[in-house]
Amino acid sequence: TLNGDTNVAFFKELKAKGNTPDKIQTISVSVAEEEVSGIGVDNIAGNLVAWNYYQTTDNPTNTKFVEAFKAEYGDKRVTADPIEAGYVGVYLWAAAVEKAGSIEVDKVKEAAKGLTFDAPEGKVTVSDWNQHIFKTARIGEIDATGQIKEVWASDGPIEPDPCLFNYDWATGLAQGECDA
Repeated sequence: TLNGDTNVAFFKELKAKGNTPDKIQTISVSVAEEEVSGIGVDNIAGNLVAWNYYQTTDNPTNTKFVEAFKAEYGDKRVTADPIEAGYVGVYLWAAAVEKAGSIEVDKVKEAAKGLTFDAPEGKVTVSDWNQHIFKTARIGEIDATGQIKEVWASDGPIEPDPCLFNYDWATGLAQGECDA
């Protein structure tokens, strides 16, 4: 995967060499709406990205989120998965603190188990065992306006398994590093 400014050079060079998305379509896991303008929409339109949220995610909670974001930061600013994830994290933490009646870490972690939140991306739930959240996987295509249009989504939120415990092929890879 590429990150940061290397994406700019990569997508500009792909286009300069004639490798347009109709010939070689890439999928990126580090380009969100905010990065598209830096790369240049004409250099990246038609390529794919994988995230859990796009500004164009179609639900009433996201519509309100985008409207509030633009009212606060300006019409030209865009939301993106990292922005939405930060927003969700703050609200989940606040809900866990309220439920725990404390800011003590162990009490908050216990209170967070199973918490749900109607996020701009859709409903998310905190895992009982690993403190990660169930999220919907999405693949989107960057359009000519710089927005990302969803072209595929998982059937619903996917159980988080950061240590690959539930995959036979991963036995021995990371499990020893993780607490169950």
